[in-house]
Amino acid sequence: MWRNESVGEISDGRYYTANDMVRIGTDDCAGCSDCCRMDPLIVLDPCDAFEFNRFLGESVEDLLNEKIRLEVIDGLILPVLQMDENGTCPFLGEDGRCTIHLVRPGICRLYPLGRSWEDGDFRYILQVHECTHCTGAKVKVKKWIQIPDLSSYEEFCRKWHNFLEQVRGFLESADPEGTYRRQICVYLLRQFYLCDWTGDDFYALFEEKLAAARQHLGFAS
Repeated sequence: MWRNESVGEISDGRYYTANDMVRIGTDDCAGCSDCCRMDPLIVLDPCDAFEFNRFLGESVEDLLNEKIRLEVIDGLILPVLQMDENGTCPFLGEDGRCTIHLVRPGICRLYPLGRSWEDGDFRYILQVHECTHCTGAKVKVKKWIQIPDLSSYEEFCRKWHNFLEQVRGFLESADPEGTYRRQICVYLLRQFYLCDWTGDDFYALFEEKLAAARQHLGFAS
């Protein structure tokens, strides 16, 4: 999701890699769940859908209208977590802890880090006006994110981001009247979200689905 603010407005002005140390320690978020209660817009990606399917035994389609809803994000229809009337995450437990912490969405893993995209690639940034409980202790970015095989995950993020940008560009140039926008959005939802992700290797499954989607949409390899 694109933000209108510049990097300088929302961050400490520095860019980070996975191996960099960032002043981001939160003492294990002890006693705090503010970020789960501020009505955040948590956009899900295919990796999140895969992890939900594997951990909860439910697909995004199973969770629609209960814990997940569909939202128009930068011109495309994508799933987001459905917050309650108080802006609280549906997966926040009564004890103020995340009930799906092991498979929490990528956006949640990053927070209060973010990604700054340029020319199809990204660097990590620290969003300084977000978390109010950072102690200032330094933590390595990859330790904070806690994703096994982070290099493969980062490559997935690049491919997914660039694919969505290609779809947006295609719709703006080839379908300015929006005649086929909904049809394409429904296809993407069915291809990457409203399906059962069966298998253990997410990255291999994603590559298969991505290749099929690119062929279906007529994108060059």
